[in-house]
Amino acid sequence: MSLPSSMDYTKILPIAAGNPRAMRRTFLPVNGTSFTANGNNIIRIELSASQFWNAKDSYLRFKVTMNNAGGNDVGLDKGGLHGFLRRVRLEQAGSILFDCNRYDRLLSAILLPSQSNLSVQGDRSITEGQRYANTGTQGNLNQVLAAPTGAVIGSQHNTATQIDNAGSFILSAPLVGGLFSQEKLVPLQLLSSSPLTIELELSPPDDVGITNAGAAFVDYTIDDVAYVASLVDVAPEVDQQIRMVQELSGGHIVLNSTDFTHFTGNIPANAVGQQSINVPARRKSIKSILFVGASNTFGAGGGNTKLDRYNQSFGGNFNMTDYQVKVGSIMHPAMPIKCDFGLGGDLNTRGEALMELTKCFMPVDNVVGLGELNTLTYATTNCNTGSMAIASGQGRYCPLGVDMEAFQRTAIESGVNTADRSTPITLLLNIGAGAAEAIQVDAYVSYDALYYIDSSGVISVSH
Repeated sequence: MSLPSSMDYTKILPIAAGNPRAMRRTFLPVNGTSFTANGNNIIRIELSASQFWNAKDSYLRFKVTMNNAGGNDVGLDKGGLHGFLRRVRLEQAGSILFDCNRYDRLLSAILLPSQSNLSVQGDRSITEGQRYANTGTQGNLNQVLAAPTGAVIGSQHNTATQIDNAGSFILSAPLVGGLFSQEKLVPLQLLSSSPLTIELELSPPDDVGITNAGAAFVDYTIDDVAYVASLVDVAPEVDQQIRMVQELSGGHIVLNSTDFTHFTGNIPANAVGQQSINVPARRKSIKSILFVGASNTFGAGGGNTKLDRYNQSFGGNFNMTDYQVKVGSIMHPAMPIKCDFGLGGDLNTRGEALMELTKCFMPVDNVVGLGELNTLTYATTNCNTGSMAIASGQGRYCPLGVDMEAFQRTAIESGVNTADRSTPITLLLNIGAGAAEAIQVDAYVSYDALYYIDSSGVISVSH
C-alpha cells in the first residue's frame, strides 16, 4: 500500500533535520528487577522520551542464570535470547499494538534458521551464546578448530554443558516484528503522557535448551534487564514540521510495518492423507503464511524428553507429499507445492519447498540464500521426538511457507484480504506416511500493519 507524500514524513526529515544527534538510553523494567520462568514471568518496560526512537538500532539485554537441582548444566537452543520470550507484546495505555504468541518458536524454528547466514551466526556466538566454528567439547565457545568443517560452522547445536548450573550468560538481541522492525523513526515526543510498554512473557525452562544427561531443568532467573534504545535528538524546527505534516494529513502520522500472528493446529498420530489446519486470521493484507511442525507429545519418544532434545528450534517434514493454502474457495497456489517427503524420505525432493519458502522473504534469484538451511539441516527428518537434535547435534529445521503476495487480486492490496468478508484460511497438508506421535503445527500469518499517531498522542493500528 503506497501513502500520499503528505503522509510520508520521511521525505521531509532529510531537508529539515539539520544536525541530528544520536543518543543511547537504557529503559529498565517497571515491575521488578528479577524474573523467573516459574514465578514472576512477565517483564514490563516503558518507553518514553522527547526524541525519535530508532527501533532498528535498539536491542534487549538481560542476564540469565540457571537454577537447577543436582548441579545440571544447560545448553541453549538456537533461539538464544529470543528463545526465552514466549510472548512479545507492545502496548500503549492498555491498547495492544503488537502481540505475537509463541515468539520463541517463530524466531527459533523459522526466522533465524531462514535468515541467519554464517556472518550473523558468528555475531550471535558473541551476543546470544550460539555455537560457531568450534567443537566446544566442554562448553568452551572460544575453542576454535584448526580446520573447521561445514558440519561445525554455524549448524551444530550447543553442548549440554554450555552454561554451568548457577552460571550466567548475558544475552543481547533486537526484538522483531511490529514497530520493532519498521524503518522509520518513531516520534516518541508526540506520545505526550502515554508511553509505549513492552511486555515480555518468559518461556518454560524445558523449551529454552537442554540439560546434561537429560536431568531436571528446574528454573532460570532473568535479571539486569534493559531495553537499550537508540534515540535521535533533532532541532525544534523538525518537531514543528512533523506536527504540521500531522495536521495536513488529517491529524495522523502513519508508520508501516510487518506483523505476525500465531495459530496452532494438530495432526493425530498415524494420520495419512489430506490434513486440514484452520488458520482463522482476519487481516487486510496477508503477505505470507509460515508454518513448522513437531511432536506435541513425548509419550512415544522412546525415553526422550524435552530435557535432552532441542525441541524449540526443531521442525519435521510431516512426511508430506504436497501442501497448499485454501482461502475461501480459492487454492493458493492453484497447483499444490510438491515435496514428496513421505515417499521413502527422498532428500532430493526438497528444492520446490525451499523455493516457495524463499519467496516469503526475498526473490528467488537472491544470491544470499536462506541462512542455515542446507542439505545437512533442511527437511531431513520426520516430526517425531526421536528426530529432534541432541547436544552437539546437527541442526534440524523445516520451516515451510506460502507467499500470498503473488496472488493479490487488486492493485491496492499488498497481499490477500481476509478481513472484509471474514474469509476462512486453511492449510492443506497431504501426509504420505503417518507419524508415530501427534504433531503440533505452529502457523504464523505475516501481514502489513499501519500505525497511526493522532494529535493527542494515541497510536492506533490497522491490519
